[in-house]
Amino acid sequence: MTVAPRESSGSLPAVTATALSGFPRRVANGLTVGFLALIALASTLPGAALLFFPELAALAYDVFIRPRGTWASAPVFLALTPALTAVIGIAMTLWLPFSVPSILLVVALCVLLVQWLRSPVAPAISAGVLPFMTGLESWWYPAAILIGTSGLALVASCWKRLGIAQLPEGPPGDRERVDDQMERVPRRMNWIPALLLFVTGAAVLVVMTGEKMILYPPLVVIAFEMFAHPHICPWARRPIRFPLAAALSAAVGVAVVLGFGSGVFATVIALLAGIAILKLFDLHMPPALAIGLIPQILEQPGWSYPLSVLTGSLILAAAFLIYRSLLRRDGRSGRVKQRV
Repeated sequence: MTVAPRESSGSLPAVTATALSGFPRRVANGLTVGFLALIALASTLPGAALLFFPELAALAYDVFIRPRGTWASAPVFLALTPALTAVIGIAMTLWLPFSVPSILLVVALCVLLVQWLRSPVAPAISAGVLPFMTGLESWWYPAAILIGTSGLALVASCWKRLGIAQLPEGPPGDRERVDDQMERVPRRMNWIPALLLFVTGAAVLVVMTGEKMILYPPLVVIAFEMFAHPHICPWARRPIRFPLAAALSAAVGVAVVLGFGSGVFATVIALLAGIAILKLFDLHMPPALAIGLIPQILEQPGWSYPLSVLTGSLILAAAFLIYRSLLRRDGRSGRVKQRV
């Protein structure tokens, strides 16, 4: 099994350029859309509906855009980790009632599994949370996830070996360094209580309002990456961008489903719109692409979904800013004590 590189403390490490640009990047975007379109087409076959896993969009986007990035460099983890967390999600959905403690337990188990495996594939957490938030109870779900992620790992490995993915992009910039660092396995676990505290607060609101998508599955992934890497998270520099981008992606996803129904065409339009939104807001936030695809798996997608996404995203942005300010205060206090 490929061992993922551990996160280093202090300054960002020297890395090779990982992100494509220009024509190769456009081809990579096309591969992302094409792969998800193929998955959407396959999911229309009898008994294959579970193949459509929204977080595949996040994984595909990153491994094609960054063929030498952290996720693309761990194909075994890429294939297996989401399937393993999916097992947790289905088991908890079948065995536990929907409540704040059970939501917290599902998230905690998925996070701990990812940490125990030392897997860099954080979107796998979404595979465990999704069944619990949507009521999915089929044991075929983990198998379907494994088929999709294994196919992605295979295609990504072939793409990585193609000449177009090996074109030089020049020296890596700060963005590439940050992206690699954000996707690496967190070395420490002192951030987990803060993540679970946020999940608890969001879960309370979910149970009180009945709006499960306030804690939409990609939000847990985004929270994982933010709390695990608080000092380098690029999304928190302008915290309003992330909630707006997420809500806009959700609105586009609902509009497409209401206008055209679920399927290949809706998947292509939602993905193209999601990629454009990330570019508009200048964000490299792959989990956001899954937000626009979730309406296709909801029983009754409606305009409450973008509102729930905006609410959950704003709560996370506020919680993270508070968390980061506390870290900075503790850091200053520590320096004062050392001087004394």
